[in-house]
Amino acid sequence: MIQQRIYLSRRAENSIEFEHEVLKIPLNVGEETSFEIRIINYGEPSHLHFSLGEEIADRVMLLQDKVYVIDEEKIAAIVRLPKSYAGVESGLGEISVSTGYGAVKESFMVEIVPEQGNNKKKKERVEKHVVNQEVKAKVKVKEPKRELKVVTPQKEKLIHHLLVTLVSTALFLFSFSIVNLSFHPFIFAIIASTLFLLIVIYNL
Repeated sequence: MIQQRIYLSRRAENSIEFEHEVLKIPLNVGEETSFEIRIINYGEPSHLHFSLGEEIADRVMLLQDKVYVIDEEKIAAIVRLPKSYAGVESGLGEISVSTGYGAVKESFMVEIVPEQGNNKKKKERVEKHVVNQEVKAKVKVKEPKRELKVVTPQKEKLIHHLLVTLVSTALFLFSFSIVNLSFHPFIFAIIASTLFLLIVIYNL
């Protein structure tokens, strides 16, 4: 995260120092980001007051404009760059910090600059995607069409006859086993003759 450090009472009582005289915020039009202000106090507990310059007041929002610092405090800030700012020069303005009931006041600059790195990465991702699509299109192999097997009426009739014959044969064998167990040859002969006649008549 982008951070600005403020050193309070480090050189002298109520003195204000900044880690960055110009804090650069990389941001593209239509996007939003945030940064953090960290206040480190080397002296007595003090109140700090923050105010935004007119140049960036519509782009930067401090979640706190007043803070009481004993040892260390943090303030979050949000930076927005609406799409309506397309073509407008990057924002450059100041954030003022005062302490000692306004007796001491210092400021640092905030500059909103285009995020070139992100644009480059996005362009590389788009180019890579296009190349991948072209490669897939070249290596794509047509799958052979599967032919559906059609059963003709003659084959269907033949299969049906075979099934009936198999079922009849199974019944014949079943009857044969029953008759052998019950010792009734006459009944077996009648059943066998009937099944044989049915098979012959059906296959005519």
